[in-house]
Amino acid sequence: MKTEKDNRSGNTGNGAVLEQVPMTDITEIIKEREAPLLRYAGRLIRDSEAARDIVQEVFIKYVRISQDQSRAKIDNLPAWMYRVARNMCLDHLKSKRVQLEIPIDENIANFADGESPDRTFEKEEAMTLIRKKLMELEPRDREVVILKIEHCRSYREISEIMGISVTNVGFILHTAIKKLAKDLKAAVN
Repeated sequence: MKTEKDNRSGNTGNGAVLEQVPMTDITEIIKEREAPLLRYAGRLIRDSEAARDIVQEVFIKYVRISQDQSRAKIDNLPAWMYRVARNMCLDHLKSKRVQLEIPIDENIANFADGESPDRTFEKEEAMTLIRKKLMELEPRDREVVILKIEHCRSYREISEIMGISVTNVGFILHTAIKKLAKDLKAAVN
């Protein structure tokens, strides 16, 4: 007969005990990681409902892995979650045959509070140009720039998320920023 303690500890009744992540830990992880993952997934697939489903699946995968002793294999939980979300988003896009687009967050673009209408217009025009030039980058380059600038991910985390080397992240970021600067300068002149 299973006791309440057996139920909490994951005792299956056949001698196997699964170490479960306490609900308080899962709740904290969800509170901390849900919003950034939703923003990331939403920008990748441009469908907030599908993004919610994908982020929910990321948390379900984490709980399952946590229960089957594989949790020790996750060295960097945020990077692991971004990578799983990214892979699920790419699968979603493949199934819909949609081009990957990552727009800049409108809230980041809205930095012109309390200024003259002319200055506000100039800044909005500049952000529109930056968004346009960012969308002209290759999808991989654009994703690296967005992960670094908007999501403040480290080179190592971007490397883990995208499955490329840290050196390659630095190279891609450097060349993408250089191309953006050149294109923006040419567009302004």
